Amino acid sequence: MCSWSKDGVAAASVGLEMLVSNDVLELVDSGARLLYVGKTAGYHSRTQVIHELLLSFAEAGANVVRLKGGDPLVFGRGGEEMDFLRQQGIEVNVIPGTMID
Repeated sequence: MCSWSKDGVAAASVGLEMLVSNDVLELVDSGARLLYVGKTAGYHSRTQVIHELLLSFAEAGANVVRLKGGDPLVFGRGGEEMDFLRQQGIEVNVIPGTMID
């Protein structure tokens, strides 16, 4: 769904959480649409809403990135999001990140 490297994230839409550092955000393509879909004080995106948002962009042919802080498969529900999209016939790739000092 995206191209990721130290040169940046090439995507039309990026769903991200507040835990993603500014250093990582600087790698995102300047033309990408940034959508905060994680938890913030007093507001939590519902899982179903996030699933539908990711699906709608993918079905429209957009390259979509779900950018998370920490390990998305342990605490970030990344597995649930991948399962949902795969059940809808959307190709999903996991590209592990690295710590940025």
